[in-house]
Amino acid sequence: MRLFDLAHQYKSLEALEASEELPEEVIRDTLDGLLGDFESKAVAVAQFILSLEAHAQDVFEAADAMTKRAKRMEKRADSIRSYLLLQMQIIDQKRIETPEIIVSRRLNPPAVQITDEATVPAQFWVQPPAPPPRIDRKLIREALQSGTDVPGCYIESGERVDIRL
Repeated sequence: MRLFDLAHQYKSLEALEASEELPEEVIRDTLDGLLGDFESKAVAVAQFILSLEAHAQDVFEAADAMTKRAKRMEKRADSIRSYLLLQMQIIDQKRIETPEIIVSRRLNPPAVQITDEATVPAQFWVQPPAPPPRIDRKLIREALQSGTDVPGCYIESGERVDIRL
């Protein structure tokens, strides 16, 4: 039986406790049995949650490792590309063409090089826009906890499932 079904049955039987149709012992025994089933199912669900979280962590770590590996490969390719360019420059080879591949030297577009930023006139500087304002939730929480009324805000404590081994 599913955890949802067990919880529903438990609540239904609890509602019957106030009625006098069934003896209290029968209801109590049934509730105890359902509670045992519910607890074992809940433990199984909690273990599944822990398993999923551990698997997610493994995936994050693998993704991080693969990202690092991809960056190393790109760096290696850039290094070998520079090596090939240097060798083609040394022998003044402009183009190599085969049926499978074409390798050629190309000029990069002109690029501005800055030797000393401090001497660049102000007209050539760009000021990035300020970040948009944001609400400081910590400051609001402190104000509300100290008794200050903050319109449009209140403190709420939710509930969560905590699973520990």
